Amino acid sequence: MAYILAIDSGNSYIKWGLYADNLWIQKGKVLYSEISTLKEEFSDLPKPTLIVISHVARAITRSQLDIIVSIWSTRTHWVVAQAFQCDVLNGYANPAQLGSDRWAALIAAWEIRHHACLVINVGTAVTIDALSDSGKFLGGIIMPGMHLMLNSLLSGTQLIKADAGSYRNFPQNTNDAIQSGVIQCLVGAIERMYNLLSLQQDHPVETCIMSGGGASSLIPFIKIPIMIVENLVLDGLVIIANDLRLNKESSF
Repeated sequence: MAYILAIDSGNSYIKWGLYADNLWIQKGKVLYSEISTLKEEFSDLPKPTLIVISHVARAITRSQLDIIVSIWSTRTHWVVAQAFQCDVLNGYANPAQLGSDRWAALIAAWEIRHHACLVINVGTAVTIDALSDSGKFLGGIIMPGMHLMLNSLLSGTQLIKADAGSYRNFPQNTNDAIQSGVIQCLVGAIERMYNLLSLQQDHPVETCIMSGGGASSLIPFIKIPIMIVENLVLDGLVIIANDLRLNKESSF
């Protein structure tokens, strides 16, 4: 049996999953401060046939991951966005500059829809990327996530950190005003990108695919069609790994 170990090393968490026979056998998630626990978790796994990693964070974390996965003799493929891969065309001026996590998510989204869609990840940062009907990545935006927005506002103003507020259409206290402002920023950006993509494609976009730990905080306020996919980057990494295997890339 061929096992694929997919690792999504993001800005705050390292998520991983072991995949075989079209199923996720096991998944996990750790903070960077807990990265040492991965060695013990991985030691209980069967030897993977392929290891595929998306890494967008600290260089030291990449070195730590390299050491941890060296418990196996399996070669590791560190994903770099390509000009074309898995039927997705990369529209970036410099394709390799696109984050590997965004690239994997776009590939997974295309596998799900095969139509124009927005690909949204709500994490430490929020990315909103546009796929065309032909599978071309048209471009996308990067924004601070909810916590970064809140921390920036509190550190750069005279506002005093207090209890979390609630969303209100017309907030009448400062805590609610802050919380509502953050949500309006993010939801407004998503809806604007949805409208721009619909105009560009000359028809309403049928679905937006959303992933990330902060997605549940925004879902109640979004009025456009949304599909939640729990681990879109991991799904994309598996698609990339299978593509590499089928095409007998020299990496493996």
